[in-house]
Amino acid sequence: MGSQAKFLRGFSRVEPQTLSFVIFTGCFLISMALLVVSAGYFVSFPSLSSWLSTREAPPVPGAKENLSPHQLDAISQNVDVQQKPLCDTSDRRADICDMEGDVRVNANSSSIIYVTSSVRNTAVRQESWRIKPFPRKGDLAALSRVTEMSVGYLSTDEDVLKCDVKSSVPAIIFANGGYVGNFFHEVTDLIIPVYITSHKFNGEVQFLISDILPWWITKYELLLKKLSNYEIIDFNKDTVVRCYPRVIVGVTFHRDMSIDPARSGGVTMFDFGKFIRKTYSLERETAIKLGPNEDKKPRLLIVARNRTRRFTNVDEIARAVEWQGFEPVIAEFKKNQSLAEFAQIVNSCDGILGVHGAGLTNLIFLPTNAVVIQVVPLGGLESYCYSDYGVPTLEMKMRYLQYSIGIMESSLVDRYGITNPVVLNPKVVLAQKDGWRNWTSIYFFNQDVKLDVSRFSSFLIHTRDLLHQ
Repeated sequence: MGSQAKFLRGFSRVEPQTLSFVIFTGCFLISMALLVVSAGYFVSFPSLSSWLSTREAPPVPGAKENLSPHQLDAISQNVDVQQKPLCDTSDRRADICDMEGDVRVNANSSSIIYVTSSVRNTAVRQESWRIKPFPRKGDLAALSRVTEMSVGYLSTDEDVLKCDVKSSVPAIIFANGGYVGNFFHEVTDLIIPVYITSHKFNGEVQFLISDILPWWITKYELLLKKLSNYEIIDFNKDTVVRCYPRVIVGVTFHRDMSIDPARSGGVTMFDFGKFIRKTYSLERETAIKLGPNEDKKPRLLIVARNRTRRFTNVDEIARAVEWQGFEPVIAEFKKNQSLAEFAQIVNSCDGILGVHGAGLTNLIFLPTNAVVIQVVPLGGLESYCYSDYGVPTLEMKMRYLQYSIGIMESSLVDRYGITNPVVLNPKVVLAQKDGWRNWTSIYFFNQDVKLDVSRFSSFLIHTRDLLHQ
């Protein structure tokens, strides 16, 4: 009793404010405890829901069974469209639109329309894109004569153009343009991207080409017919509405003169080389392999450029090549010559020698294991040269050698003098105003090469060694 009375007396001395605080604190702690306990139950329910969601729910009578095929297709398309836009503009070199369903091409208005069900999300249907289907994105000069096209949605509830021509195969839309007229750019900007984009269809695809250059179509007719079994449509002159089950606007670009197998379904530049040889009926799949009996000389193609970055001593080079046991072949593609004819000449050779430039693009016709020798002029061009021709050579399972000329082998010495910074330090040119323009003018368009055949002879010896392997 004494201790109980003492406790009560102590409690009676607690001030009302303190008592209120104690009561409030107690209630708060009790509430938190209850919340934690209840939260434990709430956390467990989603886990149960997740488990249930992985099990197939029993069918609801009268749900999908009562929907028409058109309604089911509309629901399916609605899900697909909201997950993936029609166009991908994230690549640095090419915008690509890929749409599958009811696609209508109206060349009169340069528009490609994806027809959707009215159940589609309104915000999604309001999306649209403006595309120039040529892989030189951001290059205003290259795209200046490429037709811009609009890509977007239309609902079946809206005024949709009727199909004049219905196709059962997909279509790929791309343009001539850019730097077409330069063999390197024709191959790296168009031929390889068109191959990457279309090879998977095994010819069951139609090409719609805008801004057509008739000579380009003639030049690459064999290649285009190998990739497509159908008539080529001149996009800018087409007057009918064409409907396709799938349309790709633009072509896929990976790198200059290169294919990334991780992005192409495993297709490589080696596969491209086989495709080229098959297309042009090139007989030689593999370059000569030298052995004990070396009566037959390997043939070395010397690219004789007639304008910039040309060899000024071709005859001397040919004699050095012959002295080292090769059969020299001096050639350059001529305008009145068919590409198929020149491809045969290149394929008959076991190697190619040339100053950095479009002529080296002919390596795509060489047999496997051939040797490519690229001569690098002054200007600090080594990395550019290797990227443009060294990488594709190796990817096509050929051998590659790169020879950087000395100062005295450049015609720039005669023009500027041996002590001029243009000759001794090309970086000075780049650092000046309009540096890039001046740099390309000097080192690309106003420089020739007089090859020092004595200095270069070790490369010819190395080439023979490679052809023994």
